[in-house]
Amino acid sequence: MMQAIRALERAIDRFEQDVDGLSSAASYDPSSGVDAAAARSALRSLDSLITELKGQNGG
Repeated sequence: MMQAIRALERAIDRFEQDVDGLSSAASYDPSSGVDAAAARSALRSLDSLITELKGQNGG
C-alpha cells in the first residue's frame, strides 16, 4: 500500500509541474483551454486523499 501511495505522490508532483507549465503557457495563449484553478483543485483533492490513506495505513 505504501508503494502505491509513494507512486501517487510522484505522479502528483509531475502533474503539478505540468500544470505550472501549462498555466504559464495559458497566460500567453488564452485559447489553450487550460483551467489552472480546476487542475489545482484536483491536485489538492488528491493530496487530501493521500494524506487520508497514509493515516489509515499508519504511515
